[in-house]
Amino acid sequence: MPDSRFYHRAGPFTLMDLASRCNAALAETNMSDRVIRDISTLDAAGSDDIVYVSDASYIDAFSASKGGACITTQDCLSKMPINGCAILVAADPRLAFAQISAAFYPPADNPCSSAGDSIAPDSIIGSNVELGSGVVIGARAEIGSETRIGANAVVGPGVVLGPGCAIGANVTISHAVIGSRVAIAPGTQIGQDGFGFLPTKTGLKKVPQLGRVLIHDDVDIGANCAVDRGTLGDTIIGAGTKIDNLVQIGHNTVIGNDCVIVAHVGISGSCKIGNGVVIGGQAGLANHVVVGDGAQIAAKSGIMRDVPAGASVMGYPAKPIRQFWRDVAAVSRLTKRTN
Repeated sequence: MPDSRFYHRAGPFTLMDLASRCNAALAETNMSDRVIRDISTLDAAGSDDIVYVSDASYIDAFSASKGGACITTQDCLSKMPINGCAILVAADPRLAFAQISAAFYPPADNPCSSAGDSIAPDSIIGSNVELGSGVVIGARAEIGSETRIGANAVVGPGVVLGPGCAIGANVTISHAVIGSRVAIAPGTQIGQDGFGFLPTKTGLKKVPQLGRVLIHDDVDIGANCAVDRGTLGDTIIGAGTKIDNLVQIGHNTVIGNDCVIVAHVGISGSCKIGNGVVIGGQAGLANHVVVGDGAQIAAKSGIMRDVPAGASVMGYPAKPIRQFWRDVAAVSRLTKRTN
């Protein structure tokens, strides 16, 4: 469920109320009065939570879920083990879930300070913290000892910064929990909305972004990067990872420990990157790609499918690096013969 430090939950709601909000139908009308208290992912759901299954690829995960209610399609319903779970049937479960998410977590003003103060009176500031001119610290934020925050940086409500961090000028951090000795260079944005929209007959609809960013110890993030918060789960950067300038990390991406990500890399949402991975400059990763431990991705590569652990790939679309250079040599020989 969304972290209460960053999001205020409305409700609870009955299933009938939720069904009316998203134009869904109850598979069993005798469950219309069941009370739902929150939204959740399949793996984390409890008996008072609602989840969704948009296609058959999620049915196995649903079978192991403990959710009390689920939104799905009529086609998926015929293949799902119900086991007492209340079912809402919708034409587009993802859109229906987005509408229910907005009901539980309606947009709200989220000021970064209280009563106009630049440093919220209920924030917790550790010993020997250095704050530059114009710094804003939001309500209930926690700043660890020996941390330095540069001019005009904004630390949003509920954000946690561990000890020994170095936050550059004009950095904005929201919806984030950050470990010890993390360095973030000027201009970087942490925890902003992920790029989540659903196509509908009336245009693109925004999907509420209700997750967090978790940054572990000893991470370095360069200037003018963007790390989007998760849609419902978390965007995670593992300990010791080093990120160059101008890198985009999409929502719900999980990056392992001790990775190196060079400038201009773009990582789409829900990628999983293992430990010790190196990604060269201007490489791009499609959404939901899995990169195994120790893999190396050459500069300007386009990653459209999973990369095995220990592999070295190059090109657009990327292929094993030896194959890439053999193909380059073959084309070179062919053009010489033509000339």
